[in-house]
Amino acid sequence: MEIRILKYETTQFDYDFINHVRRIRKSKKISQKELSRLMGLADSFVGNVESLTQVHKYSTRHIPLLTKAFKFNNIAELFDFDIPTHDLIQVIVEQKVNIGGDKERVVSSKVVKIEVCSE
Repeated sequence: MEIRILKYETTQFDYDFINHVRRIRKSKKISQKELSRLMGLADSFVGNVESLTQVHKYSTRHIPLLTKAFKFNNIAELFDFDIPTHDLIQVIVEQKVNIGGDKERVVSSKVVKIEVCSE
């Protein structure tokens, strides 16, 4: 087992929005694959967005798709979360990786720290 530390920079809005959508998805008991399909996208789309090691994000194109998939009456319901206090943040992720022969498998990934980038 190997532990790796990964760092990536993103906006706090993107980070918070992705986590907000994840909470909604889980509260409605919708899988990543199912939400991707409800949005009319590739099965792996939501999983890639929610992954701590991928750079995929939701875009303005996805806002009405998410609103419809969650059966909200208006877009405002999708944005019912706190206003971010920062612009850019650095997310630090700890990954546990099993290494066997020529294969690697990520066992777990978790955010260990979020730092505010100089603004």
